[in-house]
Amino acid sequence: MNHLARRYGAIIVLTMPLVLSSAPGKDQNGGIRGFFPERAKSERALESKLQGIPDAAHAESNLRHLTSQPHRAGTEASHQVAEWLRAQYQSFGFDAEIVTYSVWMAEPREVKVELVAPSKKALATPEQPVDVDRYTADTRAVMAFNTYSPSGEVTAPVVYVNYGTPEDYAELDSLGVSVQGKIAIARYGHNYRGIKSKLAEEHKAAGLIIFSDPADDGYMAGDVFPNGPWRPMSGIQRGSILYTEDHPGDPLTPGVGATPDAKRIKPADATNLPHIPTMPINAQDAWAILEHLSGPHVPRNWQGGLPFTYHLGPGKSEVHMKLVMDFEQRPIYDVLAKLRGSDDGQWILLGNHHDAWVYGAADPSSGTAVMLETARALGELVRSGWKPRRTIVMCEWDGEEPGLLGSTEWVEANRAELQTKAVAYINTDVGVTGPNFSAGATPSLKEIVRDVAREIKDPQSGRSVYDIWREHSSQKKSAPNGIARPELKAETPGETPVGALGAGSDFCPFFDFAGVPSLDMGFSGDYGVYHSLYDDFYWMKQFGDPTFVYHATLARILGTVTLRLDEADVLPFDYSAYASEITRMISDVNARVREPKGAEASDWKAVSDAGEQLTASASRTAAALGAISPAMLSPATQRELNRALASVEQSLLVPEGLVGRTWYKHAIFAPGSYAGYAAEVMPGVNEALDRNDPATFQREASALAAALARAAVRLDEVSGMAKTAAVAHSGQ
Repeated sequence: MNHLARRYGAIIVLTMPLVLSSAPGKDQNGGIRGFFPERAKSERALESKLQGIPDAAHAESNLRHLTSQPHRAGTEASHQVAEWLRAQYQSFGFDAEIVTYSVWMAEPREVKVELVAPSKKALATPEQPVDVDRYTADTRAVMAFNTYSPSGEVTAPVVYVNYGTPEDYAELDSLGVSVQGKIAIARYGHNYRGIKSKLAEEHKAAGLIIFSDPADDGYMAGDVFPNGPWRPMSGIQRGSILYTEDHPGDPLTPGVGATPDAKRIKPADATNLPHIPTMPINAQDAWAILEHLSGPHVPRNWQGGLPFTYHLGPGKSEVHMKLVMDFEQRPIYDVLAKLRGSDDGQWILLGNHHDAWVYGAADPSSGTAVMLETARALGELVRSGWKPRRTIVMCEWDGEEPGLLGSTEWVEANRAELQTKAVAYINTDVGVTGPNFSAGATPSLKEIVRDVAREIKDPQSGRSVYDIWREHSSQKKSAPNGIARPELKAETPGETPVGALGAGSDFCPFFDFAGVPSLDMGFSGDYGVYHSLYDDFYWMKQFGDPTFVYHATLARILGTVTLRLDEADVLPFDYSAYASEITRMISDVNARVREPKGAEASDWKAVSDAGEQLTASASRTAAALGAISPAMLSPATQRELNRALASVEQSLLVPEGLVGRTWYKHAIFAPGSYAGYAAEVMPGVNEALDRNDPATFQREASALAAALARAAVRLDEVSGMAKTAAVAHSGQ
């Protein structure tokens, strides 16, 4: 089964306790999910005040500064951005600090590609500056390369492998075409670039070249930069090829923070480092290689946008690659800013990264500009007399582009404290590239995103963000580089889908490793300059968000979600919704285990039973929470109840991790082993079935059943607390 296909969208969500509601998330009396009725009015007043603060001009000023120079991870320019961010958060009233880690990372010293047959031609040509955009002529922009490619030199014939997916290699095998000893050339899209390198390595290619095909994000999509938002022929997608599906973060300190005294393994023992030279090129250089390939013409759906018939190869094209990479320990700089609440034992975390491949106007600085506006708004509320109920932590990560380095190292170093204090992690990365809202979340937090989207106005239409989101959701498709938040058609008629969390951004260590409930959101649009020189302030001003109104709108959404989580009387997690999604997943796997050659259904019965137990426990918890009132809860009981609610996600972690990639510990969600970014649901059992591996299936099914049982027990503890509080109150 296609790994990209097994994702689960939205389902019916039960009305959250404490709200008498005739529609999801709101009612005629202005109730808010998670709030007692008597506090809903003051919460709405607070939210209204916050929503009036974010300002497009401030967001534009933030982005102009953030994109004033290239600032790759591991460079002094990235350090300068971190220092500026710390100062900004301090000016908003946050306690801010820079936390430094030392990670194993490379700088490119020589990147050379040339066609040596049928004629000689130097390739690896740089991106061309354009007259109307002065940023594109900055000589500080680094040459295009793939981080974590090893050094290497190879001369070999070339074979075209389409997108370099497992299905593509199976097609090549059926046609009798091998990449062994040859240089594979793949186009970007359909999977993470690190998976392309991994598969090329597994098929014994000597090297890999990845190119941006105009059919995917160039002139076949629309006008190219500087006349439009799409990739010009000279545009190159940089990017990491670290095997993050094994584990993200510093390759030499898996599972522990990369502090100066951390125990480091040898690079040769690192399991997430690639082993064949890999590099990106632009479409015009790919043209010079592909036009000389012979062999069978490609299957129809392999044909790209260059103006000739693609062939599989090999043929006359012979290519020489030489990569010299300088690996060493390099510093990265995380910024952590706290707005301390009345209860510093509960944290609401928001995060994005600040490092960029070049300028990073969309990726990531649009998200950073939005986070700054969100923080400014929260700071203004504090100046007006408000004090957060819980502590709010704004996180600006370094080293995301090389492989989620800054967030992973911080989570690994602070896992115990996080699992005690974290309520939720809210991520925005490529915050704004257009007007179309989308989101991904753990199932228990999906409805809070919809609730808030219903109440924020879309700046173009004046209607709600939710209404516009719903209209666009059925038309959305994944971006060619895997950066869109994956969504499916919702089961509930007329409902808007919220996607599953896979990987590819900084929510990954929080969710997959530490079990912190997480969500991710942003506005998307036509965006063809991903990871290129052209993702700069000029692009954003011309195409992405010219008036910066969607930056301000996203700040209103982030701020409102933050307030709802920060101020809630009883945290608005919907575990009935989570249990329903898990029931659907179990049903899907159940159909697979009954197939010929599938695993024995008896191995699956414990999971089905545990799923039923979880559903019953979630129902009992919803009923118990729906029966409580403010008078029943002492501050200590309320705190204990909320801590238990936030920790249910951790119950779904498998302590020993998934078989073969033990860093990933979530039993319900993980990035697919051969997808990279897209979520695989119930990954242990589904991937064991893909491999026809009964022994692993049995082990993973047992671990999954135990995780579901733990979550049910935790929910029963929550309902027990609520019932005890109700009984104690009735006896007074």
